[in-house]
Amino acid sequence: MRKFLLFAIAMLMVVPAFAQKMSKEEKAKAAQLAFDGAVESIDAKTWVIVPESYTNSDGMFENNIEDTNFLSAEGTNMFSQGYIVCDNGKTNVSDISEYEVTYDKKGNLTLRIVVHGNYWKGTYKITMKKAGGNMVDVIFNPQNGTTRKFTGPLVPLAGAKYTKRANPL
Repeated sequence: MRKFLLFAIAMLMVVPAFAQKMSKEEKAKAAQLAFDGAVESIDAKTWVIVPESYTNSDGMFENNIEDTNFLSAEGTNMFSQGYIVCDNGKTNVSDISEYEVTYDKKGNLTLRIVVHGNYWKGTYKITMKKAGGNMVDVIFNPQNGTTRKFTGPLVPLAGAKYTKRANPL
């Protein structure tokens, strides 16, 4: 019985270690698949970003725990909700006047979006590193207000988990 318990304890410590280790090639392949999926969503203008972290008014990074803060592209419209993303507490809808995708020499993507809505006007700059999968850094420069910075995964609209309030403005 004692040998069995020692064996069981040893297996419980060893098996998770094997299960969690991915080779560099597997990590790179997973990141490339995530990047390619995000690029397809960007090209189709059907994506969502729910921030994982953001810069607060003191310039410190904080974690976002709410799925009610998001930025999404849905065809010709942009939706934004929450102070983290758009500098107001409303559910905003706006028209996209500029949507420009560029790549650098390393294959990193930069997306520049200019939006105009009733309560929400400004420019989003979204950067996504090719080696970083679908993680993006976002800077929002509103026409009036405070610059917002946040980071999170860019995912296809169909597979996103976020809470959009009814009656956007």
